[in-house]
Amino acid sequence: MKRSFMLVFLMVLIVAASGFAATPKDTLVIAANTGIFITMDPAVAYEVFPNKIVAALYAQLVKLEAIDGVIVPVPDIAESWEISEDGLTYTFNIRKGVKFSNGDPLTAEDVLFSLKRPIILESVSAWFLVDIFGINKDNVDEKIKQIDDYNVSITLNAPYAENITLGILSNMFTGIVNKDVVLEHEVDGDLGGAWLTDHSAGAGPYVLVQWERNNVILLEANPHYYGEQPPLKRIMVRDIPEASNQRLLLERGDIDVAWDLTPQLLEEAKRNPDVVEVKVPGHSNEYLAMNATWGPLANPKVREAVRFSINYEEIVEDIMLNNALLVQGFINKGYFGYVEENPFYQDIEKAKALLAEAGYPDGFEVELLTSNTDTRKAEAEKIQADLALSGIKANIVIMQSSQMYAKYRAQGHQMIIAGWGNDYPDPDNLAMAHASYRANQLAWRNAWFDDYAATLCEWGQIEPNPDKREQIYKDLTEYWFHNGPFAMLYQTVEFWGIRKEVKNFEEAAFGYGMLFDFTKVSK
Repeated sequence: MKRSFMLVFLMVLIVAASGFAATPKDTLVIAANTGIFITMDPAVAYEVFPNKIVAALYAQLVKLEAIDGVIVPVPDIAESWEISEDGLTYTFNIRKGVKFSNGDPLTAEDVLFSLKRPIILESVSAWFLVDIFGINKDNVDEKIKQIDDYNVSITLNAPYAENITLGILSNMFTGIVNKDVVLEHEVDGDLGGAWLTDHSAGAGPYVLVQWERNNVILLEANPHYYGEQPPLKRIMVRDIPEASNQRLLLERGDIDVAWDLTPQLLEEAKRNPDVVEVKVPGHSNEYLAMNATWGPLANPKVREAVRFSINYEEIVEDIMLNNALLVQGFINKGYFGYVEENPFYQDIEKAKALLAEAGYPDGFEVELLTSNTDTRKAEAEKIQADLALSGIKANIVIMQSSQMYAKYRAQGHQMIIAGWGNDYPDPDNLAMAHASYRANQLAWRNAWFDDYAATLCEWGQIEPNPDKREQIYKDLTEYWFHNGPFAMLYQTVEFWGIRKEVKNFEEAAFGYGMLFDFTKVSK
């Protein structure tokens, strides 16, 4: 394995040093800042890009797939599952014939061990199971059980909608590890954690060959993978922290993918006819939020006036350079329940009329809080100027993120520009945050104590019928649009610069942050 790695690595270096750089046809060479990589242990890995590399190493009960533009859970090593009549217990039927990368058979014993492992280790990633499913170290043996060699059951604390349950189980912390191999390397009860930091013991499409920190990560195709062999035999991630250097390597052809380009560098790289851009919907949003119990903002008409004061298109085009999607609902594009409608646009006369109806014909003064990034500062200045057109004087206050969020969580703000990242691909995660004060998240921080919205969130969480569930979220979104404490600015977009010979990268990357399927990429 090491000899294979050195051969490929030297080949890249030699070709890059020549006058006609080109990467091997069977290898995807990525330039990225690998300083964010902490571990390859699926039970612990949490950062977005590292998680996608780890996902290539491990199979799971279910995985995510983008079907007709919607991210949904689909079978992986669980070829099917049954749900009990009360909706609490899921029994997963494990696919027979699946092997780990060393050739060992994968059985329910490995699944049981792997699902319990993050809970026993008290991994940060396990919060899904602990906080949502109510599974912890004290009850894990009762909640997660092996029925026989190829069946495992999981019992929840509430009858969550199937898409929620499977969406959570598709997170990387459920990656199935080879129990025997991992326990061979256990040290002081770490369940193999130290060894798994820079080794793999999975059944995914790739295997970790070598990780030289701050240098290179190399994956090779798993010869025992149960699915079709991936088109690319190797994935190499070179540590190139500087985005400007990534751009130069991309244009020279020394790499296939530049992972961390800024919008400006991507625009520059695109001038090279051998470079193309790939953009896909991200998993987070940017918003202006209003404290619904503060002064004028306690009046829904005032909040509506704020929404009609903002020029959303100019924020997307001029500040984000079109690296964002105009999405005004809380459910992201690419998720079940997404509503395409964007009801708000800049209409100053309408905003002034709403302010007059609310008793503020001359406007009012308000504090606009945000963090000290260039993007947030630009957004704050733009919104300040837009609000001024309606007679609202916004005084910008810039804080360090830690200070800003401390004030926000204490409901100490008046207006704030911030963002929210999703944790699993279901509207429940977004609805609870943005519309239910009972969840103690964003709606609570903005003091929007609306029982109707909170109840709709709870109905959507447990409704088993997908059509009825979708209607609940449509009703909730429509109500939230005009009554909630938010003006949603945009949904983020993830983007890359790639060489034109790289194929199907956009398909592989759709829903980045939730999924990235390297088996779809070819050259």
